[in-house]
Amino acid sequence: MKKLLLVSLLFVTSMSIAASSAIFAKLHQANAPTPSAILQKIENEYSNKAVIVEFELEFEKGNTTYEVTLYQASSARFIELLVDQNGSLIELEYNAPELDEQEEIAAAELMRHKGYTMQGLLSKMHDPAHQYLIEAQLEQDMGVTYMVATFITAQGRHKKAIDLATGKDLPLLRWGN
Repeated sequence: MKKLLLVSLLFVTSMSIAASSAIFAKLHQANAPTPSAILQKIENEYSNKAVIVEFELEFEKGNTTYEVTLYQASSARFIELLVDQNGSLIELEYNAPELDEQEEIAAAELMRHKGYTMQGLLSKMHDPAHQYLIEAQLEQDMGVTYMVATFITAQGRHKKAIDLATGKDLPLLRWGN
């Protein structure tokens, strides 16, 4: 039984590493803007209108897309964007906040109050020459409001977090895969 569990764990780990390597290779060889460049483009476009609360790279049917959620305080609504690999808009949707989204709203308000941008915080976290952003999200947990980001390198995925109140890394929230 122990051998079966060990073999299963090794299989899952190797599949995860293979998938991460393929994603890194696709991003590294792409003739398209980097995820960080797409994020910057969206932040520039919405800088006076809304705060990005979530950014996610997706691969669907062989196409690279980005799902981006922004919070617009002036209208008390979320703006959901789907953009292609070049940053062109595919779909735009407006949604009223749900009860379980109050933490994202509080984090967005703190970002706005502090004058932070997601790209600005991310630039403190990574070396763009060696890794690519695949996801970033504002969160609030145990009284801490933070941004967590997932990056991919040739060696695999890793996460980092930054405290929005202080602008400092949260070393206790650095995870493995």
